[in-house]
Amino acid sequence: MTVSELFDSTIWIDYFIKGSFKEKIEKSEIFGLSALSLFEIRRKLLKNKELEKEEIEDRMQFIKKKSIIYNVDEKIADKASEIAEEEKLGAVDALIYATSILNDAILITLDNDFRGLKNVEIVG
Repeated sequence: MTVSELFDSTIWIDYFIKGSFKEKIEKSEIFGLSALSLFEIRRKLLKNKELEKEEIEDRMQFIKKKSIIYNVDEKIADKASEIAEEEKLGAVDALIYATSILNDAILITLDNDFRGLKNVEIVG
């Protein structure tokens, strides 16, 4: 299965904290997600002291049901190193962006570090 959009962690975090992007996320569509974003999302949710561990697990399971999760492989790592150098992106951002490029998906994000890059949609 292929996806047309890969969500950056900022989209999921904003969805859970502010309730943004409900119409897009709650459709039946499946989105791409870098495995690195799972780390970023879980870490942010763990910092939110208002959430119980069970609530965090439920949210993470919801993300996994709505996503095709892409692990970092050699191709992504190679492409990300080129992108990081050319675009002056940090390692995690470069890996996430490389994941979207190599899977022919548009990266959907709130992160301005991606501004000006091809196949990126900055929302919000």
